[in-house]
Amino acid sequence: MPRSTRSTTLAALALALLPSIAMAQGVRHTHSPFEGKPVPVRPVSVAKEILAHEKDMALTDSQRTQLVLIQRQLDSANKPLLQRLDSIRPTWRPAGGLYDLSPEQRDQLIAYRTAEIAIVDSLVPQATRANERVRALLNDEQRDRAAKLEKNARKRAEQVAKKEFETRPQIRERERPRGDISDDTGSPPLG
Repeated sequence: MPRSTRSTTLAALALALLPSIAMAQGVRHTHSPFEGKPVPVRPVSVAKEILAHEKDMALTDSQRTQLVLIQRQLDSANKPLLQRLDSIRPTWRPAGGLYDLSPEQRDQLIAYRTAEIAIVDSLVPQATRANERVRALLNDEQRDRAAKLEKNARKRAEQVAKKEFETRPQIRERERPRGDISDDTGSPPLG
């Protein structure tokens, strides 16, 4: 093999493997507008979790009544904030995920995340007070069960919050008949 062909082959191989080597070393280049910003996690209502699992909690009638009252008060206090949160949420989704954003879309998502953090932070004091009232109603065994329910609910809320904009559109191969050819736009081929 001539020397120039060998060096060209080695250069091509190095260029082909460069992204794989960088990924293996932990070098990742992301274009996420949320990089470095915390994901706002909505506070968990212990009363709601207990009421959803009330058979496991062995609640008395008076405890159940108090929990329903606490949950209704929390819902009515949070309603305007949650409506505001829903009203500022972008109505569009980037087609290629967070890596396919125009500068305007990136700015809109950053503004949304900042407002979302502020609104979620304003939900926390009300939820904290309600959760303290709930714990005061429970006996020791019920508090232990409620703590486990709260921990699981927090994990679910964190997973939901992290996945909000992280979903990429899934390509479904079976949407078109087998053998039907189309390009990336979905339109039939020319000619």
